[in-house]
Amino acid sequence: MSDVLLDVADLSVCYASRRFFNGKAAPAIADVSFSLSTGRILGVVGESGSGKTTLVRALLRLIPTATGAVSFKQIDWLALKGRELARVRRRIGVVSQNPFLSLSPRHSIAQILIEPLLADGQARPFEARLQSALEAVGLPRDYLPRKAASLSGGQAQRIAIARALILNPDLLILDEATSALDVSVQAQVLNLLMDIRERTNISMIFVSHDLAVVQHISDDLLVMHEGRIIEQGLTDHIIANPVQPYTQQLLTAKKIGYS
Repeated sequence: MSDVLLDVADLSVCYASRRFFNGKAAPAIADVSFSLSTGRILGVVGESGSGKTTLVRALLRLIPTATGAVSFKQIDWLALKGRELARVRRRIGVVSQNPFLSLSPRHSIAQILIEPLLADGQARPFEARLQSALEAVGLPRDYLPRKAASLSGGQAQRIAIARALILNPDLLILDEATSALDVSVQAQVLNLLMDIRERTNISMIFVSHDLAVVQHISDDLLVMHEGRIIEQGLTDHIIANPVQPYTQQLLTAKKIGYS
């Protein structure tokens, strides 16, 4: 059996507000193709406006696609509808840039972590699951009664990761998940994610404008520019031998290193 978890072929997205001079819709992303194997971390890097977030939204079925195909767990992902779409979508966890926008400040950590379990129709008691979820992101059980508003940025992002993982998904998508954190906390979260991958063999797509961050965490790399993939392959190989001038510019601009 193939170990390819996600296969994307010639994916394009067009927004009605973006048009060529001849009136035809201009693609926000065009002819995007890549594969992600089980247990691998795929980095997606590019400047603002390069198409990274559009790609993520298309993969999550939040926006319609114009052309292309997506296979997830050997299922035609773009053909799914209704309950079947909802069922398979639960196999994908998502972590966004700002955890404070996705965590209700009035809810306790326990309430936040219970929410996806209830949505999935799972039965109580949840206590063991909640404690295990906190342990997985390096937080003690006494965080459960705390309100999200009382957390630091790094703690809140750890809770967001715990919530994304609580249903044991096959794929975790992180969209600029460390960009709102300071450098030291960024490094802690990146190391946590790599530790989670080692323990669970989960696949990840890590999206960032910061090549230094992506280099630290990813096995494979896509470089996006103006809606297209201009370079892809093993991260170490691209970093050592960048072909495209745009990639070379990103390397020149990177300033932060992690260990």
